[in-house]
Amino acid sequence: MTSFFRSLQGHRTTHCRLQACLIFSLFFIASPTLFSDVYRIKNGDTLLIAVVGQPEYTHSVQVREDGRINYFGGEFDVAGATVTTVNRLIRDFLVRDNQVSNPVVMVSLVLRENGIFVGGAVKNPGRYVISPETDIGLYRAIALAGGMGENADRQGVQLIRKDTTQEVETYDLSTTSPYRDIRVNINDLVFVMPLSVIEVQGQVQTPGKIFVRGAIGISHALTRAGGPTQEADLTVVVKVEKNGKRSEFNLSEQFWKSPPTAEPAPTLSDGDVLFVPNVFKTEPIYVTGYVRTPGPQRVRGPLNLLQAVALSGGFDVSANREEVIIHRQDGTTIEVPSTFNPAESTPQQQTLLYPGDILEIKKKFEIDWGLVSTFSFIFFSGVSLILQLTQ
Repeated sequence: MTSFFRSLQGHRTTHCRLQACLIFSLFFIASPTLFSDVYRIKNGDTLLIAVVGQPEYTHSVQVREDGRINYFGGEFDVAGATVTTVNRLIRDFLVRDNQVSNPVVMVSLVLRENGIFVGGAVKNPGRYVISPETDIGLYRAIALAGGMGENADRQGVQLIRKDTTQEVETYDLSTTSPYRDIRVNINDLVFVMPLSVIEVQGQVQTPGKIFVRGAIGISHALTRAGGPTQEADLTVVVKVEKNGKRSEFNLSEQFWKSPPTAEPAPTLSDGDVLFVPNVFKTEPIYVTGYVRTPGPQRVRGPLNLLQAVALSGGFDVSANREEVIIHRQDGTTIEVPSTFNPAESTPQQQTLLYPGDILEIKKKFEIDWGLVSTFSFIFFSGVSLILQLTQ
């Protein structure tokens, strides 16, 4: 009998041990799912996507500023999602495209310690993970960020070392400069200096953007734009600053020469627009939709949204003041949100309209109370009729 109880006690102990092991096993199996649902993926995070048995599909991707990732040609919106959700998206993608049959996908968040920072005038600024055992070249670091932007100062690429020296190194990576093997270590910062962006529009040979370091004189800007055309009116050249301030200048025909005055020559800085009007005609900007006097408004230069609406007599009572549509002369269309409050200086209000552009004012949403009352009458009449029939 004693041996029987001892054996029973041993079985109970074994059963308890097995139960504990089972509980711990279930915990470790469920813990990745539980913890993966806690963290929400953010822009700039790096995800390691691995497919068991398919090493060619193992890839490290970074969440872009728009909250999306690209994985073998597929675009996925992952910002705010959990790792488990991304795991399911990748698996469904591989199955749907018949790339891998019954794949076992493992998505994990890569820790941020082993990375470099790339910022400034690059296409995709952010943090990029590299192996802790290796370093990469400066050209490769910029390539990870999508390459340089159109406003990049290739002669002003800075490499800030994050070691004890905190040294700042500046390199010339222009096409005329010979290649140099410049190594970038973990936690270093690569910063591509941006150039100032200035627009020259109107009667010039090559209208468009020009990139300069710092500020530039108006005469120099005209020269960079190929000079004025034969129809250019240099007596009323319009400058629109980034904050919306408008100025007019009277330049001599020989615009490349400095004026014989003691006053400093006018300059253009980042975000400014220079417009050269036509000497023979005023050109129209069209304002359509819900304004008091829609139609063409003949002007000699660019206008902001407030000025264009004012020339058209102001908003109609049914106008939507929250958002307007601009149809550019080159065929592009943009929607501009705005409150049209003159006391507020916002980038939306500083949006410029050029001759040939069309400003469209939509109608605001309004409740048709007559239609609502009609439907209400029909509804309640029907309910009353049904109640009478049932009684």
